Amino acid sequence: VNTATATGTPTGGTLNPVSDSETIPSTGAIPGINLVKSGTPHFGVDGIPQAGETITYAFSVTNTGNVTLTNVTISDPQVTVIGGPLASLAPGVTNNSTFTATYTLTQADINTGTMTNVATAYGTPPFGPVVSSTDGDTQPLPAASSVAMAKTGVLNLNVVAPAGIANAGDQISYVFTVTNTGNTTLTNVTISDPLVTVSGSPIPSLAPGATNSTNFTAIYTLTQADINAGTFVNLATAQGTPPSGPVVNGTDGDTQTLPKIAVIDLIKTGTPNFGIDGLAQAGETISYSFTVTNNSNVTLFNVTLNDPLVAVTGGPIASMAPGAVDNTTFTAVYTLTQNDINSGAFTNTAIVTGKDPQNQNVTDQDSHTQPLNQS
Repeated sequence: VNTATATGTPTGGTLNPVSDSETIPSTGAIPGINLVKSGTPHFGVDGIPQAGETITYAFSVTNTGNVTLTNVTISDPQVTVIGGPLASLAPGVTNNSTFTATYTLTQADINTGTMTNVATAYGTPPFGPVVSSTDGDTQPLPAASSVAMAKTGVLNLNVVAPAGIANAGDQISYVFTVTNTGNTTLTNVTISDPLVTVSGSPIPSLAPGATNSTNFTAIYTLTQADINAGTFVNLATAQGTPPSGPVVNGTDGDTQTLPKIAVIDLIKTGTPNFGIDGLAQAGETISYSFTVTNNSNVTLFNVTLNDPLVAVTGGPIASMAPGAVDNTTFTAVYTLTQNDINSGAFTNTAIVTGKDPQNQNVTDQDSHTQPLNQS
């Protein structure tokens, strides 16, 4: 705004001054502001983001216009901005130390995979509307999804008699402990086990660090093949679905030692064939029968019978299940000599041998003494 005044002195009398003003808009006033927002992650030594860890923000504000700005502020809807306002910011001046902010990550942020935050700087020029500038910062939040599973079995040897030893029909009870060892929430957590039927519905959601040891159980009933093997190994796999990426797996196994008892019993029975008078004579015979019993909790194989004084007929028995009794396979006949009769008795010992599942010998022996009445 510019005002001029004209004055003059006439000859005689007076003349009032005359003023006039001209107002020209200032076309050269260009207010402007620019904001640069930068974030610094603090994700611990491993560099993997976790809920509760932080991102700190710095704000650089520059007056990009040609007029001084006053009451410079920054707003950010997701964080509390500390510092300011700036009373004034001259043209061309940058301030990068007044304003700061810190954001604490939530699990939802990590599940999303990125954290984007937008802030706006405001400044007031000498005239005209407030000017503003917006800038955002995007931090990648790398997913490290994983799941771990611990399988624990408890052997129950009291289901099938005799108690205290492993028998077909005894049981192993399993519990499964599932832990989310990653940094993302897992959904639809399940367990698969090829040898048992796992009871329990899928876990809908498992947060990082969370453990579930009550949802899944299973029972396995031992077979004779398991007991013959001496151990039972069972592997299970836990699966969980992260917010993105493939399903993650965790596998664990349980090994149960099945106590083995390998026992075979032999009973040898002799029947004399001494004629009507009952007196033993040279050339007469004794017939033998053999009762073999598998008193083990394992199957016995290739059961044979040996008697050094007679030729045993029959066998071998290919296999005998626990508790099996055989009294028909093996027989033998002995022909008396005069020396036997002179001795007054004939004693004969037989030995039965079987192989356990690990091909170890299992033996027993029994003797029979036949009195030979002398006359």
